Amino acid sequence: MPRDKTASHEKIVDAAMREFQEKGYEQASMKAVADAVGMTSAALYRHFENKQDMFAALVQPALDELESWKEKHIASSYDLLKQKRSDVMWDFNADMNDARMVMDVMYRQPEVFRLLLCCSAGTPYESFAHDMVEQATDRMMDFLRDCKAQGYPAREMQRDEMHMLISGYCAALIQPIEHGYDKADAERYLKTIIDFFTPGWRMITGL
Repeated sequence: MPRDKTASHEKIVDAAMREFQEKGYEQASMKAVADAVGMTSAALYRHFENKQDMFAALVQPALDELESWKEKHIASSYDLLKQKRSDVMWDFNADMNDARMVMDVMYRQPEVFRLLLCCSAGTPYESFAHDMVEQATDRMMDFLRDCKAQGYPAREMQRDEMHMLISGYCAALIQPIEHGYDKADAERYLKTIIDFFTPGWRMITGL
């Protein structure tokens, strides 16, 4: 009877996730994954071209979802700025609050984002956290300029100053993922982080 390729593929994905979690990308091996699911290495290569392809298959869909959330977040922020509704912007429960990025996107697949943060050395994804900070810094600098254009008393800042603030902020936001907090503990932790950082962001943006 022919093997169910869909079921086989799901078993491979599960085994690959365990292999990368336990050993990290650099020490993980295709042979170990093949052994875990009871197939030959040749059979495994019919599912994935190489180890990098396997890792990408695990993380790229989650990254695409995260990028989609960010784009909506940016659009919502500018809409609220134009509507003079900055109070909504800082609401912890608002859909576009940064805490929702962690709770609604990252905690949908926490093991995937932990893979990116803790086990991706040696892959094109190893700079995930750094890239997130760089992108957020550029976006916040753009947002400051727009705040000024809208007449808000936004603070004059150099990019390196903003980079330091964003680095600390992003590092705090991803701590629950890195340390394996359950969702309830993560939400409580993130509420504290947002409450702590919000006065600073309001001071900087003039909102």
